[in-house]
Amino acid sequence: MLITGASRGIGRAIALALAADGYRPVLWARSGDDLAEVAAEVRAHGTPVRSAVVDIADPAAVAFAARTSLAGLDGLAGLVLNAGQGVWTALSELGTDEWDRTVRTNLDGGFQVLSAALPLLTAVPGALVVGMLSDSARYPFPQRAAYAAAKSGLGALLEVTRREVREQRVRVCQVVPSRVDTYFRGAHADAAPGSREGALSAEDVAAVVSGLFRLPPHVEIREIQMSSLSSTFGPFPERAQP
Repeated sequence: MLITGASRGIGRAIALALAADGYRPVLWARSGDDLAEVAAEVRAHGTPVRSAVVDIADPAAVAFAARTSLAGLDGLAGLVLNAGQGVWTALSELGTDEWDRTVRTNLDGGFQVLSAALPLLTAVPGALVVGMLSDSARYPFPQRAAYAAAKSGLGALLEVTRREVREQRVRVCQVVPSRVDTYFRGAHADAAPGSREGALSAEDVAAVVSGLFRLPPHVEIREIQMSSLSSTFGPFPERAQP
């Protein structure tokens, strides 16, 4: 089980949830200190874990992480493409560096990880690929040109992947959440969990993802759109009554 962006937020919550279900995770993330803490939490429950500090925007780093952290594995039961980044900037102010970084992490990185993991995924009938998208991929918002384009592209990449590996009994699901209370906050880069009232929690998303892995191996859910009842999905003001 390979999980990217596993050091904080949604990735960390997914790693802990899947480890609790008996999966032996391989954790990838850029932040070495945070990644080590998550790996220690997994080991504390008696579950073996592998990890690699890797920026998936760097093809050479992905190749090295695959050679080291995936060495000796006969297959992967799953892949969670969770790593992502983005900062909300008006198109008129969006620089080439910011565009490149956002696309390389969210889209190019997804391609690099998929390419490295596919031989191991196709070796396990019923293996599951979960791609973490965003409602920005379905309803592009102002100031999110790079992020919306990259996440939309990742969605297309995942659909192509699903069609190509279906005969080998590999399943693909796109999880499309709206607002989630994590460190990731495009408009507020210094925000921390606990400051986004009414949003989904990382654990909420992890519960859905771990539920996907509990399904019978012949069942494929292609897309899940999710939001808190206290929040919205896309531009629609559909909050429940308090």
